[in-house]
Amino acid sequence: MRRLLPVMLVVAVGFCLISSGAVRAAEGGSEVGPAEVEVAPAPTEPEAVSATEAEEPAEASPTVEVPIAPEDSAAEPAAPVEPVEEEPAAPTEAAAPVEEEAVTPEPEPAVVRELVPPPVAGVEVVGNQNIPTEEILAAVESRVGSPYSEAQVAQDRRSVVRLGWFATVAVERESVEGGVRLIFRVFENPVISDIQFEGVGEVTQEELLEVMETRSGSVYNTPRLARDAQVIEELYRSRGFILALVVEPRMSPDGVLTLAIAEGVIEEIRISGNTHTKTNVIRRYIRTRVGDTYNDEKVAKDVMRLTNLDYFETVRRDAEIGTEPGQVILVFTVVEKRRTGMASVGGGYSSVQGLVWFVDLMKTNLGGTGQMATLRGEFGGRTSYELGYRHPWVMTPETRLSLGLYDRLILREAYVTDELGEQRSILYDERRSGGNLTLGRPLSDRATIYVGVRADDVSISGLTEEEEPFLAGTAFLPRAVRSLTMAAVIDGRDNVYNPRRDPTSGTYHQFSMEFAGVFGGVEFKKYTVDTRRYIPVGDRNVIALRILAGTTSGDAPYLEQFLIGGSESLRGYRTDRFAGARMAILNGEYRFPLSGNLLGVVFVDVGDAWGGDIASDPFFGGDESFTAHMGYGVGVRVKTPIGPIRLDLGFGEEGTETHFGVSHMF
Repeated sequence: MRRLLPVMLVVAVGFCLISSGAVRAAEGGSEVGPAEVEVAPAPTEPEAVSATEAEEPAEASPTVEVPIAPEDSAAEPAAPVEPVEEEPAAPTEAAAPVEEEAVTPEPEPAVVRELVPPPVAGVEVVGNQNIPTEEILAAVESRVGSPYSEAQVAQDRRSVVRLGWFATVAVERESVEGGVRLIFRVFENPVISDIQFEGVGEVTQEELLEVMETRSGSVYNTPRLARDAQVIEELYRSRGFILALVVEPRMSPDGVLTLAIAEGVIEEIRISGNTHTKTNVIRRYIRTRVGDTYNDEKVAKDVMRLTNLDYFETVRRDAEIGTEPGQVILVFTVVEKRRTGMASVGGGYSSVQGLVWFVDLMKTNLGGTGQMATLRGEFGGRTSYELGYRHPWVMTPETRLSLGLYDRLILREAYVTDELGEQRSILYDERRSGGNLTLGRPLSDRATIYVGVRADDVSISGLTEEEEPFLAGTAFLPRAVRSLTMAAVIDGRDNVYNPRRDPTSGTYHQFSMEFAGVFGGVEFKKYTVDTRRYIPVGDRNVIALRILAGTTSGDAPYLEQFLIGGSESLRGYRTDRFAGARMAILNGEYRFPLSGNLLGVVFVDVGDAWGGDIASDPFFGGDESFTAHMGYGVGVRVKTPIGPIRLDLGFGEEGTETHFGVSHMF
């Protein structure tokens, strides 16, 4: 009975399952077979993750692969249990049938496996003949014993390629005992047997080779050659050839490296924007020529030269790509000034001269040719006129012509001492009639020589009978002056052609010699030196300095000697206050902007004129030797189309003087 009890229980359970299935089949209209029981296999790894953890994305790692086991990777389910038919046992009250539903087991979680990469067992380089293995391996970060990483190997290959020594680089992998061996198989670039250049004209091949790293006998290296190209272009730029480029280098089969350089040759020069000024007039001041290599420093001087002509508001230069490789088209674009002329009319009254009218006419860039004409006339209490003409290019090469005709009557003042020892001033008229002609020819952008002649008839008038004895010496007699003048000028100011445009830097030097009596008239010699320097202070302030000195010899008339004092020489003193056969002046100014067109000035002047007949004249009582007379003060400059108009207040040994003038004193 005890043996039959388990069998009876199994039969009872099976019978209940069959009965339950039959009932459901009858309700659902289909039949189902006996239930299948899935048995999940036991995990093969010591650790497993839950399904929730398996759904989270795994963190990427170059050395650990984490495959997720698929759901169908579990062990096959066990075969269904067939019911065992046994002989029915006698029913008992304790063995009542029980209905149970089949339970489907939940799927086992996915399994994560970590794949440990093999270590690097060795790193080798093959194929190199000239490049040391150590230099190649220094670029490789994969080391023996480190975990093998495909990403790192790819990076190492790129690093070796970037060394620039090799045409190709391949990496081979071998499985060996203890890991993976890496073999870098390289194919070296050819050895350079010689270096040659094409298109070089502005620098020598020796200068280029000196700045290059690449040498004959070395292996062709791409990064090094790229650096050489940059250094070569920088060498050109340092000399103003900013358009020079090193084109693609070439290697011949026999190892000759050829570097072609496109220096930027000018194939054409164009001028645009000019509507009044003739194109040939503009071209005269452009020193750059077709066929020259573009030089930015030289072209900048061309721009400055055109700007200083004062014909244009702006001048711009551009370089365009030429029709042939390595060539450029240079374009100058100008914007002309709307007004090239000036006219002014005015008048004044004085107790000495009465009512005086004046007219000033000036025309620049006549007919677009660059010529200039001026006319000044005074009428009323006195009659005076001046005619001026200037041709900037009267002949080729550049030769300048200046011509003047005049009959000037100038009111002047002399300072004498009377019999009582009292100082007094005498007003008189200087009448100067004649003309002058000067030719100038530049020797360079900065140096110019001049040769000129003048013929003047000089006399003094307007004296009263009481005043005539004071100016009765031979120096005051009417004289005819016929002279030849030679001068040399070195002008290094930033505004050469138009110094009225406020020079802010540079220097100016002039030396002149005048020989009177060559063509008749009074005989004397006169030498003068004028040197200036302009020092920028900050962005807009300027210190301006001038030294002016001179001497005369021979029978120089009073009005041909040195007369200093006033707005043009020694401020703080009256005009022509000091006279003599020799002269020395030091002028200093500090110029600073006050507003848009207003400039402030602080100045100091020191100087004297001394010696000669004037110094020994009993009435003039001039200085026998140099005596430093100092003046100082402040002033303003108002910028106008005709140049700065200046007003200075000077303080000297004899009081205060106000000075008025047009353009800077120097």
